[in-house]
Amino acid sequence: MTGRHPWLTLGLAMLAFAVLGFGLLNCGGSDRFQPRSTSTAVAAVDLNGDGRLDLVSANAAFGGPSFVTVRLQDPSQPGGFQAPIRSGAGVNPASLAAGSLGAGARPSLVVVNQQAAPMIGAANTVSVLQPDAARPGGFLAPVALPVGTRNPMDAALGDLTGQGVIAIAVAADGGSDLLLFVQGPTPGSFQAPVSLPVGGVPTATAMADLDGDGLLDIVAATSGNLVSVLLQDPAHPGSFLPHVDYAVGSNPVSVKLAALAGSGLPDIVTANFGTELVPTTLGMSVLAHDPAHAGRFLPAVTADAGDYGSTCVAVGDLDGDGLLDIAVANYGLLDTPGSVAVFRQDPAHPGTFLTPTLYPGIVGPGSVAIGDLDGDGLPDLAIADGDVVVRHQLAGQPGVFGPPVAYRQ
Repeated sequence: MTGRHPWLTLGLAMLAFAVLGFGLLNCGGSDRFQPRSTSTAVAAVDLNGDGRLDLVSANAAFGGPSFVTVRLQDPSQPGGFQAPIRSGAGVNPASLAAGSLGAGARPSLVVVNQQAAPMIGAANTVSVLQPDAARPGGFLAPVALPVGTRNPMDAALGDLTGQGVIAIAVAADGGSDLLLFVQGPTPGSFQAPVSLPVGGVPTATAMADLDGDGLLDIVAATSGNLVSVLLQDPAHPGSFLPHVDYAVGSNPVSVKLAALAGSGLPDIVTANFGTELVPTTLGMSVLAHDPAHAGRFLPAVTADAGDYGSTCVAVGDLDGDGLLDIAVANYGLLDTPGSVAVFRQDPAHPGTFLTPTLYPGIVGPGSVAIGDLDGDGLPDLAIADGDVVVRHQLAGQPGVFGPPVAYRQ
């Protein structure tokens, strides 16, 4: 996993990865041997407008073209999903983001495609997939955003100004800046990227209004154990002030923005992968918003995720107490199944978290998403772990999840 997973091996081992076409993938993905396609990232999104969340996954196929898969939720069987619908996505997809490219439009997908190994000069791309009106759950042929020789890690999209200025921020290796693609006059077309300097090589990115001015700001997780905060310049909407950096845990590779205590401005949460030479279980960092200064953050609090190789973080109210909780995908050490760590917020001390509960993985969770996947009003977990795996919340047991149900893509 470049960026989020540092290169795990060198020399002959890396050559083996190159020959076999293995990728070290972002916020989802396994470098372990898989004889077929493997899901590298997952999201829960209502793609057909029926009010039910569907499963979306990016999938790397060994020996064939890669793809995204949509499983629409079955309206006649809550919690069940229809047959997979595949759409092309590029080569070696590593992460995905979903969002609208225009007012009232169905969600589109942005898929980050990484090169399989650093010695391979493959074209690195970010693919934009627009929904196919004739095929619910399907997407049109991808439109590639050029990133040159850089290796993309992650992407986020949103309406920067609230006036239809749709933009995609791309975190890519090979430079200490984000690439910001602003949509052109035709939905799905994008202008040449604008460089946004950050405090190191970016590994992940997210957007939210961090200072309450109605404009989306950008956060980048970067090398050097930092996150960079870029506030939009209110005097020049669409442009950004110089980045401000904050220390977090070792090698942050995923970032989410949410008001954890249920009110106020967003906080920052990262998943910290650590390094191969110095693995760590301190996989989750929280930067709480500074209540005295909008758009600024207090020093990070880093917590033990109970396992190694934290690759992805998701945020949602998992136990119905009005406070947002955190799920962290832990890839685990080699030859271990990894896990998903569920951090429930302590209702007696909002803003702090209880010791996490670990749910064992299968081959190594690389991505996790939160959403009500069976219509019972309780959030469930969707996990990219070889296949897409769903753990439904158990009725009457807030924040507790049942056995894994796997969906082959």
